[in-house]
Amino acid sequence: MVPGADAATGPPVRVSDALVELLTVTQRRVAREVGAVLAEDGSTLDGYRLLRSLAGPGGRSMGELVAALHLPPPTLTRLVDGAVDAALAYRLPDPHDGRKVVVHLSEPGRIRLARLEALVRAHEQALARSLGPDRVAALVRALADLAVGED
Repeated sequence: MVPGADAATGPPVRVSDALVELLTVTQRRVAREVGAVLAEDGSTLDGYRLLRSLAGPGGRSMGELVAALHLPPPTLTRLVDGAVDAALAYRLPDPHDGRKVVVHLSEPGRIRLARLEALVRAHEQALARSLGPDRVAALVRALADLAVGED
């Protein structure tokens, strides 16, 4: 028998396979749950993430948004178009490069973002209570390390 194998199940599953599966299932579950909470307020997870990404000073170019949100350009364009149509964001020419457009969060967008952040924060707090502070801290550290290792 192979070391680490279970007689009933056969050879052991590689840790990376189990880790990828666990991360995938967890991400989808959390996205589904948070998406359902945001949908009650007429938003989506990507819409919320867009507003958060625009919340800083100076706005963001479409290229910066693609990189920050990890969305394909056509998807991001539709998302930004929807935010502009809903008056949550607006576009202005880049002051340094007139060929580029910078997307900014509008005042109604800031108000909407505050409401959505309260909904997400409540969901995060419930999740944190179920895990406990030590596990949450360890999970945040591990996920932050994984995210930094990106690209």
